[in-house]
Amino acid sequence: MSFDLWITSNSPGEVSAWVGGVTPKLARLRPDWRVRLALVPCPYASGAEKRVAQQLEGVHEVLSPWETTRWYLGLGKLGWPRAERGLVMFLGGDPWHALLLKRKLGYPVAGYFERPNGWSRFFDFPIYAHAGDPRVGNLMVDRVAPGLPLPRPVLGLFPGSRPWQLRLTLGRYLLVAQELSRRCPQLDFMLVQSPFVQDADLRKALEQPFHLGLPSARARVEANRLVLEGGLEIPKRVGGGAMNDLSLAMTVPGTNTAELACAGIPFVVTLHPLAFLGGGGLAGIIERLPLPSAWKIPLRRRKLRRLRFTALPNQLAGEAIAPEVIVHSSLDPLVEQVQRWVEDPEDVARIRQQLQAVMGQPGATTRLAEWIIGIGDAADR
Repeated sequence: MSFDLWITSNSPGEVSAWVGGVTPKLARLRPDWRVRLALVPCPYASGAEKRVAQQLEGVHEVLSPWETTRWYLGLGKLGWPRAERGLVMFLGGDPWHALLLKRKLGYPVAGYFERPNGWSRFFDFPIYAHAGDPRVGNLMVDRVAPGLPLPRPVLGLFPGSRPWQLRLTLGRYLLVAQELSRRCPQLDFMLVQSPFVQDADLRKALEQPFHLGLPSARARVEANRLVLEGGLEIPKRVGGGAMNDLSLAMTVPGTNTAELACAGIPFVVTLHPLAFLGGGGLAGIIERLPLPSAWKIPLRRRKLRRLRFTALPNQLAGEAIAPEVIVHSSLDPLVEQVQRWVEDPEDVARIRQQLQAVMGQPGATTRLAEWIIGIGDAADR
């Protein structure tokens, strides 16, 4: 008798780190299971989730957010009929989508959460990354492992996985790199391109940057590098496989802050009071409406003031292990922060140890896969 595992997820970090970490383990442990990934509408999505998810090992069918919604309403078709036995597993997005699937399919529902919340109490089988739950741990830890020391320091540039993030950050990150190449000739650079981003997105971001009252670099995008007008060449690499080739990083908030911490790479998070912060709630809805910027800016400032920390390891630690810099009218604070690290390797070593310690022990993806199988086998009896 066939067994169906439905996984709900969305946004680049959840699809690549959570789903992409667990499904290969499930495929090896239970190759007889059919796994369907139902992507759901999400304010953090990039729009490229289905394309990336179709390449994940152990996933047999991927529904886009629109296809998932159509199926809820009885308007869509699936690649194979519903099995009598199955399980719904929440691995990202809004949890209520998983509860809707439970209602429609009649399967029990399990969920992986960072901490207990208002939704997790409605799940048949919740499990937590933190809050003292020792059964799984942090899935991010298995994504990367610390690399060997590098002969020269390398600064990784992580401009984001969504088109609007690129338009905010890419040209500014390149200017920071250009200035650092002058001040720190021993420093090398690498642009880490998200798998959810294509070269056309990079070109558009450089040609049409969002106005933030900050200068933005001009550069040519080639197959494996960016070439700035001043002549600086910055190699680019797609995906998290570049982690072991980096010493330091500059990044937007997001899942990659956890991956950098697991790899022991000190990083600085870049923020701007006028930049989109994304997310849900009323502010997130207003942000996506075609309204004048003057109406949105007060909400952006208010939300930024409410955020104590944006980097995931800082949230776990309750302190700013990695600096979070709000850039106003100059990029100098970013340049100076990285320059201090280049000139003070002892501080870099201290931050590296703190970041790794706060993220926890490896093996979470295997433990979660075994936990899911245990629930599924019980439901299959």
